[in-house]
Amino acid sequence: MLSGLILLFAPQELTGKIQLGFESIFRWPLNLGSNLTLTATTEQTLGDMVPRREFNKLQIHISNLQARLSQQQEDFRKLSALYERYDVWEGADFALAEVITPKVKARRNELTIRYSRNAPVVKDQFVLGNNSVIGTISDASAGTAHVRLFTDPKSAIRVKIGDLDVPMVLMGDGNNAARISLVSTEHKVKVGDIVFASGAGTAFLNTPMTVGKVARCVKNRKKPLVWDITVTPVCDIEKLEDVTVIIMNSQQ
Repeated sequence: MLSGLILLFAPQELTGKIQLGFESIFRWPLNLGSNLTLTATTEQTLGDMVPRREFNKLQIHISNLQARLSQQQEDFRKLSALYERYDVWEGADFALAEVITPKVKARRNELTIRYSRNAPVVKDQFVLGNNSVIGTISDASAGTAHVRLFTDPKSAIRVKIGDLDVPMVLMGDGNNAARISLVSTEHKVKVGDIVFASGAGTAFLNTPMTVGKVARCVKNRKKPLVWDITVTPVCDIEKLEDVTVIIMNSQQ
C-alpha cells in the first residue's frame, strides 16, 4: 500500500519514465504474445473462407434456387385455387403450362405451350385460360404442345348456352370468334349469355366449363327459323402467360 501511495502521489514525469522503462524492458515478450494472437485469429478466419470464384458460384446457385422456389409456390397457389374451385372433378388433375408463342390469325388460331414432361398431356384435352376453356390440345410431345383455340376454323366443340338443354356445336371462324348454327328461334338466346363447353360424351371433361359469351344473335337470312350466333372468348387469349391443361381420370 505504501508503494502504491508513493506512485499515486509521485510526479507525472517520474511515473512516465517508469512506464517507458517497463515497456523497453518487456517489449520483446509483449510483441511476441501479440503476434501469436494475431496469427491464430488470421489462420482461423482464412480457414473459414472460400475462394471468391467459388463463393460467387454458390451465390448464383442460391439465387436460382430461390427463384425456382418462388415459381413453385406460385404454381402451387394456382393449382390449389383450381382444386378448391372445381372439387366436383373427382380423379381430375391439372397441369400448368407456360405460353411460348400465341398465333391468332385467320388461318390458324393456336398457342404453343411448355409443360412438365411428367404431366400426362395428350391430344384433345381441354385447356383453361383465366378459368375459361380456350381450346384443346391438338398435339403434344417432349414437354411442348399446341393448343387449338376454339376460334380456329378447324375447331369443333360441343357446347350449350346458359340453361338450355339443347345439343350445339361451336365452330371457329378464324376471326377471334366462333359460331353456333342450327339453333331454333324457339329457344331464347340473347347477347351476353354464357356459353359452356359440355362435358357430355367426352372423356376429357365431365362438368360444364365456360367457353365464351354470346356477342351476336340474329336470325339466319336463309333460314329465319334458326339463330345465327356469334361467340367470343371471355378472356384476352393473346395476353395469356400461362394456361392449365385439364387431365381427367388421372388416378386410373
